[in-house]
Amino acid sequence: MASAVQPEFCVAPAWDELPNFTTSDLTARAFSKKPTRKLGGQCCHMVFVIAACVHINHCMVQMSADRGPWTEALLFAGVKQFTSQRDLAPLKRHAGQGQLSGGQRVFDMMPSEPEKTSDQEGFEQLSTRWNREEAEAVEKSKRTLQSSDTTKEAKMRAISELEYWAIRRGGYDAEIVLIGTLKSPDRELAGQAHISLKKTWASHFNAWVNNAISNAISMQESGRQQQALDVFNKIVFQYPLWGEGYHLRAKLWNQEKDVSRTVEDLRRALEFCPNNYLVMVELAICLMDKLKQYEEAEQLLNNAHSLCPLLPIEAFVSMLYSKAPHLRAAAEKESKASEFSNSAPPAQLMPENWIQRKEATERPNQAFLRVGAELEQWFTKIRLEGISRGKQRKLWSVLVIAWDPDKHSRQLRSFTTQVHELLKSRRERELAKALEEGGTMEIEMPQRDDDDAASFLRRIRLERRRQRNAQANV
Repeated sequence: MASAVQPEFCVAPAWDELPNFTTSDLTARAFSKKPTRKLGGQCCHMVFVIAACVHINHCMVQMSADRGPWTEALLFAGVKQFTSQRDLAPLKRHAGQGQLSGGQRVFDMMPSEPEKTSDQEGFEQLSTRWNREEAEAVEKSKRTLQSSDTTKEAKMRAISELEYWAIRRGGYDAEIVLIGTLKSPDRELAGQAHISLKKTWASHFNAWVNNAISNAISMQESGRQQQALDVFNKIVFQYPLWGEGYHLRAKLWNQEKDVSRTVEDLRRALEFCPNNYLVMVELAICLMDKLKQYEEAEQLLNNAHSLCPLLPIEAFVSMLYSKAPHLRAAAEKESKASEFSNSAPPAQLMPENWIQRKEATERPNQAFLRVGAELEQWFTKIRLEGISRGKQRKLWSVLVIAWDPDKHSRQLRSFTTQVHELLKSRRERELAKALEEGGTMEIEMPQRDDDDAASFLRRIRLERRRQRNAQANV
């Protein structure tokens, strides 16, 4: 009877034979697919892994291409594959984890979830770091602009910082703060914010897209409209959520005297960039001159002037009222009703003015960007009016309670939650100041006697509940 063929086993080398093996040899044997033989309760693969780790420790003084961070990363991957989490601690102590820092860093970048590549893992880590850096930079710039203790040069640097993050990352927070600065009493500061916003809306985060736009504009100016149109169509197709692509194509349609397509693209540009007051003015002029839609043109001009008081649109408003005299009386009445009051928030900031709009449910991010700009400018007015802290808290609490997501339908949950979180995060931010010391900006901590916003709201609700109970008992 023929004896069965014995399988070939991987046998671990003796410890005194380690200098005869390279790290690649040991790593290859550690990941071998051959049957394993139990050695003292440990898997043979495990012995090879330990041997490779020890070999790296013994050979760290030798510079060879055989020992790079990727070899160490594969080693850690083998440890993770062939051992349990319980066995990793003694193995790392035996192998000397401190000397494998390069491989450990590479190993940390390797995907930890199924079907996730290392590129995806690295991109997520990079995005998380950028989000954190953006939030910190925008917050510091915001406090710098809102403080009366910082110099004009520091405020200018803060605007440049906000411009960078608005262009580089397309951050809503940075754009909202820049819009709030448009109503600064310092016209030079407001003008710089206006220039930064124009650059933000006209620039794409992809440098290749900006180069293509420059070439297309040159084609358009030289009379090659069809070639320029092909470039704009490609940009709109590749980046359908970028409003400036539609704006550029609308200018070409206007040059070609195509009114319907011009208005359509301007509306699309305003849909995806709802605070672009330059597009508002262009669309208002087109509606007023070409389509005779005076009511919508008046609303657009008023919104643009409300966002940016620096716009010289008085001539367009006068022309509008000359063509539609009946709108002048209504405009004067609305202007008196919308005057600033320190007793209650303005009606345009209450949810009733926004939740009925189509974008509140279909495009909540764009709707939030529009509301955020209005809120930022209202907070700027409050700060300039010198309203007391207690009054600010009351006004703020009215908005927080009104925008509570639980008070609105589920379809509005995304929109109302964003506005509600923005309001809650404001609590003492308007009262904080930035102090300039040397070349850095330090945040001044709120005073201790300032009540926490959440406890303040709870106290208000408790008082109202007591009043209702007292009225019910009477």
